[in-house]
Amino acid sequence: MPRKITSPVLGALKFHRSDGSYSVAMDHKGAEISLHFLCQTDDAIQRFVPIAERVWKGRVRYFKAFREYAVSNLLDQLNGFLDCGEEDPPQVTASQLRGMLKTPFSITFILSGNEYEDEMFFISGGDDPRLLDHCLAVYFDSQGNITDGEAVSLF
Repeated sequence: MPRKITSPVLGALKFHRSDGSYSVAMDHKGAEISLHFLCQTDDAIQRFVPIAERVWKGRVRYFKAFREYAVSNLLDQLNGFLDCGEEDPPQVTASQLRGMLKTPFSITFILSGNEYEDEMFFISGGDDPRLLDHCLAVYFDSQGNITDGEAVSLF
């Protein structure tokens, strides 16, 4: 597996020997966004880099798609997680969630795991104390189409 990968769009990717993954920190309007590449096969990083370059160049569009899908499709699931049986559980409104998801904190590139090993990625966001250690992840296929999403507990 190659260890030194450089992209004209992403710069130098850091290789993580422990699990064979790569990462790079990117700046978007003063916010750091981590890009992770989970390489389950030897050629995965070579397959991921062109997709990651395209996603990064179109990040504004992808970030908006992430945010709108999360607000439209994941808000009820998120609020269900926040309702821990309390008498007056915290709830997040659509407007609040849009603000919390203005900029995601990571984009992760993975292989689908099916027999074709399709490339895919997911965008994660919601680094806000009001989410009580939860975040939202929206999944995209390699063409940039949303395929699914979920509210995720970080604990």
